[in-house]
Amino acid sequence: MDPRRIIWRVYHTISLLHTGRLFRHIHWRGDMDIAPIFGVIITTPFHPPPTLVFWRTPPVGSYKINTDGCVKDGFASGGGIIRDSSGQCIRAFFSFYGDCTILEAELRAILDGIILAQRLGLSVLWVESDSTLAIHCITKGGGPWHIQATIRHIRHLLALDRDTITHIYREGNQVADLLASKGWDRRCYHEYSSQDLPRRHRSLVQIDRFGLPTVRGL
Repeated sequence: MDPRRIIWRVYHTISLLHTGRLFRHIHWRGDMDIAPIFGVIITTPFHPPPTLVFWRTPPVGSYKINTDGCVKDGFASGGGIIRDSSGQCIRAFFSFYGDCTILEAELRAILDGIILAQRLGLSVLWVESDSTLAIHCITKGGGPWHIQATIRHIRHLLALDRDTITHIYREGNQVADLLASKGWDRRCYHEYSSQDLPRRHRSLVQIDRFGLPTVRGL
């Protein structure tokens, strides 16, 4: 219980934690002035400036499918919406996938959206998802074995020389995100027409149609 030995051990432990990069800026909140005593240099983390995210309408004669996957408490769901070149809702859906990963949920939502569009006789599709990994798996290949059948099915239905698949930030994909959450709540497959789309979903569709942005990074 020698005071100098206790002080030395505290100092040594803090130095080890800092060397191992286990300290973060938040850990020194309120004690920034004593950090240099332990040899800890605190740098203010960089936060990129906020950016505006817009949902873009597809070209005339084509249709846009926005999809999203959701995993809560080990269970997955997905949802999506198909819109025309004026931003009007053609059809929306949500589905429950049960026990699967978020990547599988994202891919299955994309597949469900494409199947729905083709069942409606729609062609020249623009698929948009907020999952960069799902898009990479479809366009570049790769990924775990259990998603390969879904990827092959998507590629079979999509003509990448005619159709498009791109990434959008989640802030611009709010309608699909809300539908995916509803799939988890309802735990079934369901479709909406433009007439029976819930009020909150219709409001978000209108926001996208009017070209109003959402803010990313606040």
